This record gives sequence, C-alpha cells and structure tokens, in this order.
Amino acid sequence: MTSTTEGDEPVVADPHAAHERYDVGRLLAFSDGVFAIAITILVLGIPVPNVAPADPLVALRSLAPSLAGFGLSFVLVGTQWIAHHRLLRKLDFCDGPILWLNLLLLMGICLVPFASSVLTRYGDVAAGVIPYAALQASIGVVFILLRLYLIRNGVPLQTTLAMSWVPVVVFLVSIPLALRDTSLAFIVWLVGFALSRVRGGSIVPTLAGRLWRWTRSRF
Repeated sequence: MTSTTEGDEPVVADPHAAHERYDVGRLLAFSDGVFAIAITILVLGIPVPNVAPADPLVALRSLAPSLAGFGLSFVLVGTQWIAHHRLLRKLDFCDGPILWLNLLLLMGICLVPFASSVLTRYGDVAAGVIPYAALQASIGVVFILLRLYLIRNGVPLQTTLAMSWVPVVVFLVSIPLALRDTSLAFIVWLVGFALSRVRGGSIVPTLAGRLWRWTRSRF
C-alpha cells in the first residue's frame, strides 16, 4: 500500500481508489429483487390440472414432476440467495468488477425457472437434465470468481471458498452420468446436497481443504 504526504500528515492511499465505487445498498436491493422474482416465477411452472373433481389423487400424481422440479429449484435458489446474502453483507465497498460479476450471477439465477421447466418436462432424457446441471455449475463458478475477487481485495472469505467448490463438482460430475442414466444424475445431486449440509463431517471438509489449498496456490 503506497502513501503520500499532505503537509505534515501522512495520507494512506485507498486500495480501491483505482475503481469507481458504487452503493452497496443498491446492489443488495437489486439482487434481492431478482432472487425474489426468480423464486416467484418457479411456481408458475406448476400447471393447474384439468381433471374430474372425483379424481384428486390422479391430479396430484400428474403434478408430481412439476412439484419435484419446483421443490428442487426452490431449495437451490433459496440456498444461493442465502450464500449471496452472507457473501455481500461483508462488503464495505463495491466497484465495477463486483457489479459485473454480480450481474453474471443474477443472469444465471434468472435462467433457473426456464431450466427447471425443461427439467420437469424432459427429466427422463439427458437433454433435459444436462442444461440444468450445466447452469447450476455455472452459477457455482461465478460464486467462486466473486469470492476470489473479494478475497484479493481483503475480504475474509477463505474459510467459505473451499466449500463453494462442492456444488460445482457435484453438477459437473452429474453431466456424464446423465448421458448413461438420468436417475444417476439425480442421485448424485441428492448425495451432494446431503454432504454439503454435513458441517461437522470429515469427508467434505477434507476435500474442501485440499481444494482451497489448490486454489490458493493458483491465485
């Protein structure tokens, strides 16, 4: 960090002075709005069944794929919103790279309802599963890029960076499995989500720690 002098008083240079700075509050408000709209649009993918009143169970069975797709995407978008909130609440600055990375992340979130509808309708074939997995992996990669940028600018996020690799690896692994059997991809998603929830276990923290050391050595 360089410094200059103004009279007899030292003036420490602002490390973010090279970038134009923006209001963090507006960034958070806009992002929260996008997440809220994406979650709301998800429910529009559940059609209203047109069946006789005497057959409500038939209607519920016909809605099973739509309800499952909604539930999966709701949990993922909700989890991503929580991660996004925890990430950006640590900010005391906001510059151009953060805005662009955040916009790239929000673009992925906006595409989730469409990918969810494709998954619901064509979940029994690889062409319906792979776009969803690729989108979720892409969202995870943008999260990692945003974290790396913040870490390089002094935001203490090292302990959470390693765990952010887990969903990326899970969804990438599921893509070739979907070519063989889409059920295998769904199983990997469920197992990956369960492992990511185990905070005190040994497998995920160990793998995450290795990934963090690898990331730190590269960046």
